[in-house]
Amino acid sequence: MPDIILYPRDTVLRALEVMHRYGVHLLPVVDERHGEVLGHVTEEELVRIWYTLPLARMSEILTARAAMASEGIADPRPARLVFVPEGQGSRSNWVH
Repeated sequence: MPDIILYPRDTVLRALEVMHRYGVHLLPVVDERHGEVLGHVTEEELVRIWYTLPLARMSEILTARAAMASEGIADPRPARLVFVPEGQGSRSNWVH
């Protein structure tokens, strides 16, 4: 079986398609240039995000999770993430 990975540019929709095709529930997100594992995403997490942001990229999800962890939020996998378009709101593109 080939290595099944996601890249930062992959969307939630694409990730769920890959998970469904290969019957997996957890996938690593890998940097394309260096092959470094940037993080992991779960099917449960992606399904929650899919309802509001099906085209969100893995890089955005990992960035949001890291920001939440640095702010001391207990659950780094929120039920809902809200995207704030660039230029509106704070410096961060994600709000929890």
